[in-house]
Amino acid sequence: MKHYTPFQNFDVNAVRFTLGVDSKGKPQLSMSCEPAGGEVAMVTPAAVTQWPRCTGDGNFGTMWGPTDASKTKFTLDLTDQPISGTEINADYEKFKAIVEAIDDKLLDFVTENQSRILGRKNRTREEVKMLQVRTARQKIDKLTGQPTGYTVDLKTPKFAWDGQGGKYERKVTICDYQGNAVANGTVKPGDVVAATMHCNSVYNGMAGDKFGISYGFQDVSVVCQRSNLEDKTHVSAFQNVEWSCGKPYVDQVSEPIHNGTCLEQFA
Repeated sequence: MKHYTPFQNFDVNAVRFTLGVDSKGKPQLSMSCEPAGGEVAMVTPAAVTQWPRCTGDGNFGTMWGPTDASKTKFTLDLTDQPISGTEINADYEKFKAIVEAIDDKLLDFVTENQSRILGRKNRTREEVKMLQVRTARQKIDKLTGQPTGYTVDLKTPKFAWDGQGGKYERKVTICDYQGNAVANGTVKPGDVVAATMHCNSVYNGMAGDKFGISYGFQDVSVVCQRSNLEDKTHVSAFQNVEWSCGKPYVDQVSEPIHNGTCLEQFA
């Protein structure tokens, strides 16, 4: 059973990487927490999700999902989008610093062992970094090409091996903000969520020589549904703009519409 540490208490210094070989004799990376050798697992901060696929068929049939239903995955993206009008998600920034520190430790390890892992020699750390898939991925606006923040993507296969030659179906537990399981619970775009996040694998050789860490999740807490988020009460960007035609806002629903005509003619 995995032990999930709140991200605030997670000790990056305890993370260790080791190098072995798989059944085919290829280099195999693994990650653990010393001294007990436990799994790298933590509870994420509350964050806005935009493209969750936590129930049903997961990402099966989506644009970037598999066409084989047996390979479908549950997915959850955690973004750095501000919550309820705040300027930044401060907890997310701390969380991002943790996963980036873990990525940096992996980068150092691969750089030192690049001959065995990558089949390369005398590459600088920056050259090796170009092959690394980072956990906190920068989002890019497709229209402008400008960066729009960061996302951490979690993926868990819907079907897992049962150890007897078959597979069984996993389910993601959906909870409320106190951890109480919600029957038939769903996670929708725009919800604020937290998740139990763990390392699925440390991979290398993807798409040639790319390497990185794959993180999965087991449970999702819907901290606040999108419909319950507070509306903005002020937008500072408009505060110091001078408008020559500026007038106080009038609720058009409750005020009669004159349009320069006598209302009596419509009676």
